[in-house]
Amino acid sequence: MKKSLTFILLLICSLSSMAQEKTLLQGKILTPEEEISAINIINLTSKTGTTNNASGEFEIEVEVNDTLLFSSVQYELREIVITNEVLKKAFLTVLLVEKIDELNEVSISDIDLSGNLATDIENIPTLTQADLGFPMSDRPRPTSIERKLKTASNLSTSSPQTPAGAKVSLDGILNSINGKTAMLQKAAANEDLSQAVDAGVAALPLSFFTDLGIPEDRIRDFVYFCAENRRFYTLLPEAKRFELVEFYQAKAPEFIKERL
Repeated sequence: MKKSLTFILLLICSLSSMAQEKTLLQGKILTPEEEISAINIINLTSKTGTTNNASGEFEIEVEVNDTLLFSSVQYELREIVITNEVLKKAFLTVLLVEKIDELNEVSISDIDLSGNLATDIENIPTLTQADLGFPMSDRPRPTSIERKLKTASNLSTSSPQTPAGAKVSLDGILNSINGKTAMLQKAAANEDLSQAVDAGVAALPLSFFTDLGIPEDRIRDFVYFCAENRRFYTLLPEAKRFELVEFYQAKAPEFIKERL
């Protein structure tokens, strides 16, 4: 009787020790990043922990019903309970989701900010020269060539006066004689043409031109060809977009026949 009791006690102890035996679990962490920084992997049940390598691989001792906590600054917390199925596979794949920190709504003076930069920018008032009391012109700033042209032909306050009292720029006279003014006028016209062609190309997608039979590397040449017609300039505003389409469609066969 005593021997039987002893055997039963030994069997219970053996089974108990087997049930409490730890298993070395291998696993891999998956994140949106190719190289994964160190993640804190903590067995909350046994109070032990480890970290992963750069590939996201890790090893930790566990047993059934243990809870693993995966913690990191840049990823959401993840808790996983170890089941018999996990132990049978002896491998655990853990997907971590990137943490998104949302800002609470803040108020600066009388400006309400939500924390969403895209919408907040629209709600922040801006000041112009006129708001600050400075004189402000609505005329577009002259280009570099336009400024040079004005300088080359500008009246000078230090120039001698004609008998009628008008001040004459000697530089302007000399530039007219040597052709510099004419050269700058031509350059300014070419710059205006280039800007108009840029607008004509940007007005429609590249696929529109290629559908007309214009090779992609000749689209700009085609628009220059169209710009030889003065009507082209009147069709550049957004409101004239359909008319510009019809204009291009009419000019495309001419361009293909004459220039390609």
